[in-house]
Amino acid sequence: MDVSSNNYSFKQRSWVDSEASNIIILAVHGYNDYSKSFENPANLFSKFGIDTFSFDLRGFGSNDDAGHWFPLEVHLKDIDFVIKELIKKHPKKKIFLLGESMGGAILLSLVNQTEKLPIEGIILVAPAIWNFSDSNKFKSLFLKFFSFLFPEFRPNAKGIVKVRPSDNIPMLKEFSNDPSVISKPTLKSLNGIVELMDKSYLYSYEFFTNPIYDTLIIIPGIDEIVPRKPLLKLLHEEKIRNKISEKIFISLHEKNFHMILRDIDGDRVSREIKEWIIKKNEVKNLSSFKNVIQRLENLKFFHILDQ
Repeated sequence: MDVSSNNYSFKQRSWVDSEASNIIILAVHGYNDYSKSFENPANLFSKFGIDTFSFDLRGFGSNDDAGHWFPLEVHLKDIDFVIKELIKKHPKKKIFLLGESMGGAILLSLVNQTEKLPIEGIILVAPAIWNFSDSNKFKSLFLKFFSFLFPEFRPNAKGIVKVRPSDNIPMLKEFSNDPSVISKPTLKSLNGIVELMDKSYLYSYEFFTNPIYDTLIIIPGIDEIVPRKPLLKLLHEEKIRNKISEKIFISLHEKNFHMILRDIDGDRVSREIKEWIIKKNEVKNLSSFKNVIQRLENLKFFHILDQ
């Protein structure tokens, strides 16, 4: 299978303001999702002169190879390639990277492994910062074993795993019926996302201790998809805590869900991202940025593995 970024036909979407813009967001979607997931925030960004570009990662969305799993290293090469293509076409524009869920985990790996990216900052929305194998050794070994034996088997978790990814019910109904969303991933894919998160968790520690780019982390309080304790463990590290408000900006939204940008009040969070991009230091005065670690510690846990 060809994994050359040059020869791959990426399925792309763009939301471009009619007037001249000097800012671009390259958005990277989450697991089993695809580029359309950024439609709502991108439409809002465009009203403020911020262009958004996104593409379906290999193995997802409307790509011919949808349903197949590609390792982290392939996604890193692809994103690096797309960034360089954007620079060629828009050499004078500032570029920000935005990653949602798995996309956030991938970006943390990218910025930690790639030197001198031509970007202004990164935005991590409900990032999948999760060392699954360390905290779930038996489950991880079980998944690895059966994914090796039956890589293409697609388990049906409907009715078994009940989570609330958002409070936006009409959106969730549309999402569940969208043929470009993968509803039954293979065991190979499930094991792949675990391995991707394991690697990204290590890269997260390295990057957060020495963040070379301004970084915004958006945390939804009611996240039943990604547990909070792995992130809290990182934030308790003194080396990382000292970087908060200096290079790392953290915003906590207690009443929002994992798909926070698509929640009923998702536009409010998107506006906050817009404000951070345009005038970073002023967002520190917003209530969502104040006493974040203390509020995270006092907030009820919602993920089953956090309880």
